[in-house]
Amino acid sequence: MGKGSFRYFAAAIVLFSVLASCNKSVEVSTEVFTDSYIHSVFNTKDTVESKRYPVYSVMHSAFSYSKLGSVKVSGSSGSMVTLKDFGGTGFSFYTPVDTSIYKSTVPAAENFIYNVVYSSGEAKAQTETILAKSLAPARNLNAVKTSTDIQVTWKPVTNAEAYKIRVQSENLTTKALTLIYESDFLVPLDLTASLSLSFPIVNFLQILDTNLYFEISAFVFQQNHETYQAVSETTIKRYYGN
Repeated sequence: MGKGSFRYFAAAIVLFSVLASCNKSVEVSTEVFTDSYIHSVFNTKDTVESKRYPVYSVMHSAFSYSKLGSVKVSGSSGSMVTLKDFGGTGFSFYTPVDTSIYKSTVPAAENFIYNVVYSSGEAKAQTETILAKSLAPARNLNAVKTSTDIQVTWKPVTNAEAYKIRVQSENLTTKALTLIYESDFLVPLDLTASLSLSFPIVNFLQILDTNLYFEISAFVFQQNHETYQAVSETTIKRYYGN
């Protein structure tokens, strides 16, 4: 592992629930798992660090083993959003991607009501709360290719409890993205050291002529470690072809 070593752990986070687990022989649960948290990214993809500052938005997610028809979230401030059906499955719903909802100030604490309608027509409501807690996106993210590996490095994020790294390949012609790697949650053994993760170059030989996106996510969890308080993301693009 380079400069900063990690311990790995897996958590039952709603956001990363595996839909394949719906294939059960027992009675399917009708419980809906919801999560509201503050999400942050950089305002620009400019590589000059001094031009990049965090912007924030509240994100919502809902997951159920029973098929859902719709999920709408209303906030105590008067906000309202209809969540998007992820992949058209009816099991996972998320806040639609919209860069206009990100602001330079951290959202205030707020209560939310999830109004959930199952595909059967049954309806239920449940509440979530966000606190005014946020994380900055990771700075100095880099991915350097050598003759033997690609080493991804970044500065530690203040108050982050864990990280994830994802690598995606983008076809230069179709622009289609393919996820080629996603780590478990990574907990640094040294919270102050620069962090790094190395990938053998042999794993990338077939995709060096594509755009590669390296994404670092930082997390603060709720006490149950099943939902988030805050998530930040930083992404860089690299091309290592000729």
